[in-house]
Parts: sequence; C-alpha cells; structure tokens
Amino acid sequence: MLDVKSIEELVKPICEQKGLLLYEVLWVKEYGFQVLRVSIDKPEGGIDSDTLGVVNELLSEKLDAYDDDMPEYMLEVCSPGAERTLRNKDEILAAVGQYVNVKTPDSTYEGTLLSYEGDTIVVEINIKGRLKKVSINEADIKKIRLAVKI
Repeated sequence: MLDVKSIEELVKPICEQKGLLLYEVLWVKEYGFQVLRVSIDKPEGGIDSDTLGVVNELLSEKLDAYDDDMPEYMLEVCSPGAERTLRNKDEILAAVGQYVNVKTPDSTYEGTLLSYEGDTIVVEINIKGRLKKVSINEADIKKIRLAVKI
C-alpha cells in the first residue's frame, strides 16, 4: 500500500498544474472499506465539483500504475469542508477576516478572526448583541477551525 507521503507526491503535480492547493491525504476506513481521501482547494476557496472530478480522474490514472501495491480501495477527492481545521500559522493567517471557532482549555469562542500577530490571535465575538474583542495566546489554542455563521 502506498503511504500518504508517496500519494502526496503523486497529487502535488496535478494540483500545481491546475492551480490548486493540496490540503490533506488520508487513508480512512469507512463502513468496512478502505478510502483514500484527498482534500484539495482553490487558493481563494470554493472548489467546484467539476474540478474535483478532473483531479479524481487524473489521480486515478496515476494510481492505476500502483495497483499491485494497493489494497482494494475507493478514491475520494473532496474539498476540505466549510469547517476545516486550521492546522498551522499560514492557514490561520489566511483565515483573517473569516468566521472561526476557537477552543481553549477554558472556553470556546466563535467570531470573526481579526488578526494574528506574534503569538496572539484576536477574535471579535458577539455577546448578547454587543461585539467584544478577545485576545487568545497561541499556546492556549487547543483547536481552531473555520465556522459557518448561522
């Protein structure tokens, strides 16, 4: 079975050719089936199903060369999702201005990410109709993800 790194090396040139970002490659087991999940996105976000289909087809062709080394699996090329986890500083910086969910050991905040400077993020939250800015130290963030504002 090809490992995640090897699959990433197959996907990266496809993404570069199409002007896309590779978000994540995972092997997961769902309902007893091995699933190779490849998450991609456009730099500006909002990838469409036609693009996902094209990448699926191109990657499938490349993976066919490794059939002997692969278990029976399903290939899933998808977007990272509207509520994807922000995994590193670059992704957090790119999310400035967007609605986020931030978990700390003491609380959970949902609001607009206003800034990320040094080791501190500032989130504007709504408390009973009043907007309040909350500064959160990077070391206190257990998880930060994009959120859908309802």
